[in-house]
Amino acid sequence: MMTRHQPVTAACPKTEGNEKFSETRWTWVLRATQGSGTEAVEAWESLARQYWKPLYVFCRKKGDARETAEDHVQGFFHELLSQDRLNGLNPAQGKLRNWLMAALVQYRSRLWRAAQAQKRRPAGGFDPRELSEIDETLQLQSGASAEDAFRRQWAQEILGQAHQEMRRRYVTRGQEDRFLRFWSRIIPGAHPDEHPALAESLKVTPGALATALWQFRQEYQRILRKTVRATLDENDDIDAELRELILALSGS
Repeated sequence: MMTRHQPVTAACPKTEGNEKFSETRWTWVLRATQGSGTEAVEAWESLARQYWKPLYVFCRKKGDARETAEDHVQGFFHELLSQDRLNGLNPAQGKLRNWLMAALVQYRSRLWRAAQAQKRRPAGGFDPRELSEIDETLQLQSGASAEDAFRRQWAQEILGQAHQEMRRRYVTRGQEDRFLRFWSRIIPGAHPDEHPALAESLKVTPGALATALWQFRQEYQRILRKTVRATLDENDDIDAELRELILALSGS
């Protein structure tokens, strides 16, 4: 049964070294279609949490009103689950997200609004706060195509997962304040001239701070690569995927 979607961070692993964090989305497809009981339900819910935002963005850019887009994505997931549409899928068919986008196009083309209104929806639907944030972002991307908006939202989801996993690790170590201070120094737009003040507040030398920030960046890059790897087939080129994500974010 479909349940209310939770923020994407819920799909992140709970502990360092969690086996699921290194698995691919195709692993989840196999568990959702071939597993049984709790395993299949958890795999299906993980896939839904991962992909609903990009699919929602795609519908909105295709002209759907907010409520219609929400209905379309929810109905699409309902159809995938109830009609076993994921059965038979395999990595040879390309990236899962591209298959889902194409399948959503087909779903929308044959869907009547009146029929969709009859479909069962989970209590509460999607989180209104997340929908509002996405809609505000869409207003800034008015010139983007639906396909480009989908890819951009996908890239943001991946970066968001890596960010949340990085933060979770520092919170576990009791270093959340350190994470927040360091993160603000590595994001685009950070000002290097603020580093001396940070070094003084941490009671370390500028050289020690530079080393710590370098290690921080390296750890984030490892987490980001691991997050991206989990979305690919084992034979896919992770560096090519990273370049694609960067292009999606830049709007190129």
